[in-house]
Amino acid sequence: MTSATSALVDVAWLRDRRGEVTLLDATVGRRTGPDGGTVFVSGLGLHTERRIPGAHFADLVAGFSDPAARFPFSCPSPSRIAAHARELGIREDSTVVVYDRLTGAWAARLWWVLRTAGITRVRVLNGGLTAWQAAGLPVADGREPAPAPGDVVARRADDGFVDLERMKRIADGSDPTPAVCALRGTEYLGTPDRPRSGHIPRTTSLPYADLLGPDNTLARERTARLARAHGIRAGEGTVLYCGGAVNAAGLALALHEIGIDDVLLYDGSLAEWRADPALPLAVGPVEDNAAEGRS
Repeated sequence: MTSATSALVDVAWLRDRRGEVTLLDATVGRRTGPDGGTVFVSGLGLHTERRIPGAHFADLVAGFSDPAARFPFSCPSPSRIAAHARELGIREDSTVVVYDRLTGAWAARLWWVLRTAGITRVRVLNGGLTAWQAAGLPVADGREPAPAPGDVVARRADDGFVDLERMKRIADGSDPTPAVCALRGTEYLGTPDRPRSGHIPRTTSLPYADLLGPDNTLARERTARLARAHGIRAGEGTVLYCGGAVNAAGLALALHEIGIDDVLLYDGSLAEWRADPALPLAVGPVEDNAAEGRS
């Protein structure tokens, strides 16, 4: 999964080429569940309310995820990825542009999922719908007519993920691979009075939100500065995680833009880790916990 080509396009690029690309809206909705927690739902309603003209809806909740998985947004099989990609009209020669209406992390997640199946002609609109509207460009409502079916073929090029067993080895120090949490700093730190809060031991923090500039855009200079400050380098195979490997995909996209393209995602992320009470969580800065062994 290496490429020297930028995965980002700006609104001017898309404005001039909108009719030449397959444009996808990967927005996900959310609501409050009975227990007060966040429940993620299809973003179709948001898509039909306001979208970039020509965009089709790519469903990360029910389409580009594994319906049999225990945790949301788990990466599906290549055959499932290909089936949904074809429904969206993606062909072998298509250039796909993905966006969302929030921070770009949902779009980055779809970019990553498609790459794992060898569908690599995929780019992300920098700033998404926020930047598009800020530029005064038109929006539409409703849905586009269904596109002609595509013919794209999925191939397991490089699965791009690590599993729970690998993360256990990182957490206990038997695997020295660096790992970074992409959640906001307060989520990474946790609090002693909040059960199962905090981070996976021996992992550091670089919040995806810290990389975002005006209109939720990514900039290479800002990413490079923060990556240097946090000791993230190419060639180390750094593992990224968050709550459900969505913000982690956003961080992966940002790092790709500065040439750090050998990262992997822990797909289960904290949704899986926290579900097992036997697995440890560290609270506070990494340097406050000597057992984590990383400063």
